[in-house]
Amino acid sequence: MNDDDRTTPAPRTRTPRTRTRRLFGTVLPALLVSGAVVGGAAFIKITSDGADRTVPTTVWAEADDAEPAKDPAGPIGRGRADTELTKKLLPVPPGYQLGPDMGEYGNDGELTGKQAVGRMKEEIGAGYPAAVRREAHREIDRMGIQGLALRTYRLKGGNGQGSLYAEVSLIALKDREAARRWYAVASQRGEGARKGPVIEGREHSSCSLEPETEMADIESMSCVAYEGDVAVVVVAQGAKPINRFTFVELVKDQLDHIASPGTYI
Repeated sequence: MNDDDRTTPAPRTRTPRTRTRRLFGTVLPALLVSGAVVGGAAFIKITSDGADRTVPTTVWAEADDAEPAKDPAGPIGRGRADTELTKKLLPVPPGYQLGPDMGEYGNDGELTGKQAVGRMKEEIGAGYPAAVRREAHREIDRMGIQGLALRTYRLKGGNGQGSLYAEVSLIALKDREAARRWYAVASQRGEGARKGPVIEGREHSSCSLEPETEMADIESMSCVAYEGDVAVVVVAQGAKPINRFTFVELVKDQLDHIASPGTYI
């Protein structure tokens, strides 16, 4: 074949559909996590293709001590256990107390499936193209969210471990496959996040140290995981350096409790 017979392939162009999928793949992981956290403790900044929005960060260290839970379904201070999903929330461990309220949901609350779906879709605001919002809405609908339970924890001071404030969110999905699908997306590390500690013995878990914020003395960490048909999001703040061992133990205890809820002691 002569050189004259050769043709140069036309350059590949990105179609609107390709651009939508790329943007969707960039923003959806953070949206799934931030939508599952009903308070201000998600430390996720999303920056892509003109969409730039930051989930507000609450300095929990400035919050007053929370009042103990008064729900008769569980011992005072351990947390409620009056539904199938709240029974799977880790009872407040020794050395901890219930943390600050997360807005209207308190420090020990539960959302219906409809409320949880609405919460997640709210995270996909007008700053994103309509095609991306529709794609994200369809993905959330496919997960078959049944409900969301949350509890906040505060590590009591005075024991040399430093401050730690955490919010645990459990998302009940329609089946294990939906939980696996959620995890495959949510575990993708966001822009600027660093690899966090490993939860030993928990293959389906992933932790990240979140990007630096304006608060030079505060550090943030998050973990996502799933156990059966339950997706788990744990986010925490603490004074630098955040106590990774304490945080990892909290996450591991929560995952163990889902596998074997047991009873309140």
